[in-house]
Amino acid sequence: MTRDGRAHLQNSGTREIGPPKAEFRALGPLEAEVLGRPVDLGAPKQRKLVALLVSRLGRPVPVDVMLEALWAESPPASAMTSLQSYVANLRRVLEPGRAPRTPTRVLHTNDQGYLLDGQVVAVDVHRFEGRAKAGWQAWNRGDPQEALSEFESALALWRGEAYPEVSHSVHVAAEVARLGELRLSAVEGRCAALLAVGAHEMAVAELEAFMQAHPLREYGCELLSLALYRAGRQADALAVLRTNQRRLGEELGIDPRPALQHLEREILSHAPALDWRPTPVGTATAAPARPEAVAGPPQAPPTRVPAPPAVTTALDEEIFVGRDAALRHLAAGAAEAAGGRGQVVTVSGEPGIGKTSLLRRFGELATGMPVLWGACPGHVATPPLWPWRQVLGMAGTHCPRRPVPAPVAEVLSGETGQPLHGADADTATLRQFEAIVHYLTRASYARPLVIVLDHLHQADPYSLRLLAHLAESVHTSRLLVAVSYRSDEAAALAETTAALARAEVTRVELNGLSVTEARALATAMLHRETSAAGVEELRYRTGGNPFYLRELIKALDAGERVGRARPAPVPPPVREVVLGRVARLGPTAVELLSVAAIAGRTFAIDVVAEASSIELGEALRVVDAIVAAGLVGEDEQRLGWYSFTHSLTAEVLYQTMGRLRRVHLLRRIRAAAVQPWKGSIFRAAE
Repeated sequence: MTRDGRAHLQNSGTREIGPPKAEFRALGPLEAEVLGRPVDLGAPKQRKLVALLVSRLGRPVPVDVMLEALWAESPPASAMTSLQSYVANLRRVLEPGRAPRTPTRVLHTNDQGYLLDGQVVAVDVHRFEGRAKAGWQAWNRGDPQEALSEFESALALWRGEAYPEVSHSVHVAAEVARLGELRLSAVEGRCAALLAVGAHEMAVAELEAFMQAHPLREYGCELLSLALYRAGRQADALAVLRTNQRRLGEELGIDPRPALQHLEREILSHAPALDWRPTPVGTATAAPARPEAVAGPPQAPPTRVPAPPAVTTALDEEIFVGRDAALRHLAAGAAEAAGGRGQVVTVSGEPGIGKTSLLRRFGELATGMPVLWGACPGHVATPPLWPWRQVLGMAGTHCPRRPVPAPVAEVLSGETGQPLHGADADTATLRQFEAIVHYLTRASYARPLVIVLDHLHQADPYSLRLLAHLAESVHTSRLLVAVSYRSDEAAALAETTAALARAEVTRVELNGLSVTEARALATAMLHRETSAAGVEELRYRTGGNPFYLRELIKALDAGERVGRARPAPVPPPVREVVLGRVARLGPTAVELLSVAAIAGRTFAIDVVAEASSIELGEALRVVDAIVAAGLVGEDEQRLGWYSFTHSLTAEVLYQTMGRLRRVHLLRRIRAAAVQPWKGSIFRAAE
C-alpha cells in the first residue's frame, strides 16, 4: 500500500506490476472507476451492496448481512436470486475483460460470503487515513506547514457522509462513526496548524462554523478561543469558553477539562505565551504531540498552540486490578507443574473481560518459569500450527542446547502442509504431533515451562488437535498449559474442550470487576479518588467489563467528574465492539435486541417478540443464542424475563435508531404489554 492508500499488485518480490483494478470513493455518494474510467454501479440496492462490500474491504461479508442491509427486516422470497444477480452484474462492471469461467480478481466468493480483494482495490477511505496520519506525524515533528498541507489533502477527499447508501445499517454504523470522528479530529488538526502558521482570522472563520455544528468539542473550543484572542477579540474568546462551560454542565453534567480553565486564566492575564511568533520548522518543542503519542502534559511551547485532548497512553492498559482468585488458580497450576504433574488451565469470558491481561499478569508473576506465548490472530489468515510455531520458537530460545527434531524444525520453518491424503496423512500428522509433544515434554524436565495459547477460538484445526494431543500426556510433564477463549465461541471448541476435560482441566471463568475493583481502576487511571456513587454508575453501565470500563474512564478528562447528573456518552470503540457482537448473531437477533433496548434493561421475551413481529418459538430460540453470547441474562426469579448484561449494549442499540422508529417501537411494546396474556404467558409453567 502506497502513502496515499493506493493498492499495487506485486509479484513474489517487490516490483510493482500494475495499478489497482478498481478504485472507490466512499467519503460521499459512492463512485467507482475501473482501469481509470468511471463506471455505473447500477440500481440503488446494487449500490448498497457495493457500499457494504467496500466498507469491509478485504473481509468477507456474510450473505445474511447482505440480505439484512438490502431488505431490512423483510427480504422477499426472491431476495437470494436478486442478490446473486447483483453480484453477477457487479463482476461484469468491475472485471469487464474477464473471460467466462475464469477466476475472479476483484469480487470473490468463499465459504463465508463475498469479498472485495483489498490487493487490487483502492478506496479513498484509506487515502484519507494515510493523509491524516501524515498530518499528525508532521505536527509531532514541529512542522505545522507540512501538517496543514496533509490535513487539507485528507479533508479534500470528503464529499459528504461516509457510506451514505448504508450508513444506517447496524453493520456499517460503527465504521461510519469511526470515520466521522477521524474527520473531526483532522479538522481540529488543520485549525491548530492554521494557528501555528499565523492564519488567525482564517482559523476563526473555520472554527466558528465547526463549533456551531459540534458545540461539545472541547479541543475545538480551546482552538477557537485562542484564535479569537490572537485576532484581538478577547471578550469573544472568554465568551466562547464560558458558553462551553455552561453547556457542558447543563447537557452532560461535567466540568471543562483543565486545559480550558488554564486558557481562561491566561487570556485574563494576557499571558505572553498566547501571542503568536513564527515557529522554526523542526522545532519539536513548539508543536504538541499527536494525541496517541501524548505520554503526559506537554511542555509549554514558546508560542502557545493548544495540544489535542489528552488520550490515555498505553500505560493505562497495563494497570491491572483484581482477579485474585484467577491468579491463585494459575499459581496453583504452576506449582503442580513445577512439582512434576503438568496442568491445563482454561480462561474464558466475554470479549474485553481481560483474559489476555490476566495471562500477561500471571506471566509477570511466574518467576523461574519461562512463558512460551502463542497467539491466534483473527484479523489475518495464518498457516497451520501458527501459535505452536511461536511456542516452539520460544522453547528453542530458552532451551538452546536441546536438539530440534525434524518434525519440529518443519513447523519452525513453516513447512506444515499436508501433501498426503487419507491414512497416510493421518499417520504423518500423528508422528509430527508426537515429536512436538515429546520435544516440549523433555524440555520441561530440565526447567518447568508455561505454554500460553491466547485467543484459542481463532486457532486453526491442526493447532486444536495438537493441543488435545498434548493434553493427553501433560500430567507426565512439568508443563502448565494455559489457554484463553471467548465464552461465546465455546460451541465451536466443543471437541477440544471435551478433550481437555479428560485431562482434568482447571476452568477459570472471568466475570466483571466488582465495584471495589472498578473504583481502584478508575482511581489509578484518573490519578485521583473517585466517588463510590460514580463508580457504581460505571459498573452498572459496563457490567464490570474492563474494556468498557477503561474506555468510559478514558472519556473522562482530568477535569470531569464521575457520576454527574448525566452519564458520559458511549465512546466510539465501545460502540464498535457492541455493534460487532450484535451483528454476529444475525438479523433476527439484531431486531430482537433493538426492540428490547426500547423496552429497557429488563424485558419480557413474549412482549418483545410480539412487538418485533417474531414468532414466539423463533424468539425463544434466538434469545438462547443471545444468552450464550453473553449479551443478555435470564432472570432467575421471573420465567420469560431477561436483562441486558451491560446497559451499554441497550444504550448503543437505542442510539442507532431514529426518533421516529423509537416512538413506533415503544407504541408496539406498550400495545403488546397491555394484552392480558402478555407478560404472564409463562406463569402457568412456573
